[in-house]
Amino acid sequence: MTAVIGVALALALAPIMGTAAAQEAGTMAVTDMKFTPSAVDATHGGKTVTLRWTMTDTTPGADGMGVRVYLSRQGTTAETYLGVPLVGTYDVGSSGQDITLVPGSTARKATYEWTLAVPQYAAGTSVTWAVSRLEAWDTQGTSLDWGASQLGAFHNTFKAKTLADTQGPTYDDLAVDNERQPYVYVGEESSSMTYRLNAHDSQAGISGGTLTLTGPGGQHLTGSFAIEWTWYAGYQGCGYIEWGQTDARSCRVSVTFPAHAASGTWTVTQVELTDNAGNTSTYDHLSAAPVHVTSNDVLSADGFTATPNPVDTWHGARTIKVGFRPHGDQGGVTSAVVNTNSVHGCRQTSTTATTAADGTVSVDYEVPRQVFTCHITGLIITDNAGNVALYGSEFGAQETGLTITSAPDTVLPEIDQATLSPTTIPATEYFSDIRLTVNVSGTTAGVNSYSAYLIDSSGQAIEAVSGGAPLTFNGPLTISFPLPFNVAPGTYTIALRLSDQAYKSSSFGFPNGTPMPGGPVTLTVT
Repeated sequence: MTAVIGVALALALAPIMGTAAAQEAGTMAVTDMKFTPSAVDATHGGKTVTLRWTMTDTTPGADGMGVRVYLSRQGTTAETYLGVPLVGTYDVGSSGQDITLVPGSTARKATYEWTLAVPQYAAGTSVTWAVSRLEAWDTQGTSLDWGASQLGAFHNTFKAKTLADTQGPTYDDLAVDNERQPYVYVGEESSSMTYRLNAHDSQAGISGGTLTLTGPGGQHLTGSFAIEWTWYAGYQGCGYIEWGQTDARSCRVSVTFPAHAASGTWTVTQVELTDNAGNTSTYDHLSAAPVHVTSNDVLSADGFTATPNPVDTWHGARTIKVGFRPHGDQGGVTSAVVNTNSVHGCRQTSTTATTAADGTVSVDYEVPRQVFTCHITGLIITDNAGNVALYGSEFGAQETGLTITSAPDTVLPEIDQATLSPTTIPATEYFSDIRLTVNVSGTTAGVNSYSAYLIDSSGQAIEAVSGGAPLTFNGPLTISFPLPFNVAPGTYTIALRLSDQAYKSSSFGFPNGTPMPGGPVTLTVT
């Protein structure tokens, strides 16, 4: 009986509990919307219109509603739109926004206003603008996303008298993207190339465009861009987009080359641009922004070498040879471009290729002084007929396997002789030089700095001097220093630390360390 009563009670409470849960979750709604004025004459420019709407939110604990409104040009049929929408946003707590919160609004019921300039141009002499989408959200997770069907219940449109946009867009500065080289490798997988151009439409503004590429045998490829609005970055599709999209600079267009696309030169032969009034300008019979495409099917190479490697550059920068053995070249290899990811100053001094008697080809490459690592990320080989072969991760092609490095620092500074002059000095003589001369007998990286110390009878070190030395690989090195202040009379031994270009050091004459060659070097202070 108790169980039956419990089940009956639960069934009776279920509708009430469900209602409470729904109230706890909260809902949002638009209760009113209108444009002021509802019709404008924008033919002379400078006209504005204000959208005002009210919303409610039943969510407990919410501290306000953020909103986003999309204003679009209506097309010829219901719920169709032309061009890129104009978008306004309001975020709770933010300032400087295009949508404002009307005074007197609360977290439960808020009124918003958006005043914006009406575009002067459209597809004809009149256009109807409509709120095509409205998004809203609060801090408790409640949200709203209404489209034209829900918003059509309100006064969500206004009409504008406009000037007819009869001109299509223009462009300039069409080129391969400045972050890319004009080369594409296509092997077993597809690859891509990015192009860049500036698009202009002084009337209705740019909405998008298409590039057509033509390659060997009349093959065609296309790529396109479209300006759109995203919540995280605003207007996208070009590097810079002016309000109304009248000026869209650095528009990037990616074109995909399928696996084993025809090797040879591909150029942009047609540009199509469309504006927000639906006008399309077509520029054809072009031969712009050429790129070289290859599968290494005509020209190829192997046997990649760097000679010498590792490179002894402790004595200074060196020019080495980067080489390979070509196959299928027509008229010989004319150039090879070597690219690396090095920040150490590796650089190519000449792209002109030299062919040896055994058929191998090489180019000069300069590596910097001291420590470096230069990993070859790209190799562009071109023959006399214009055929190209590409290698390296930079192009998604086979790696050369070449990493050029500096010779390791295997021999730290060594000395085989040390003398001091004078060996006796008064304690009050601070202005005469004491000269320690050592003979450097071994070092890979060359001595370029030093520190000298006086060691007293208790083993304590007093620094006498430190600094840079003339780069010395072998032979005498003289270190001059005055007697440090406040050195008490007595007998001191000299200790020395020599450092090389790799910041490695050797010490001589310190207690329990490597002794000075020939025995301790002493200075008597009287």
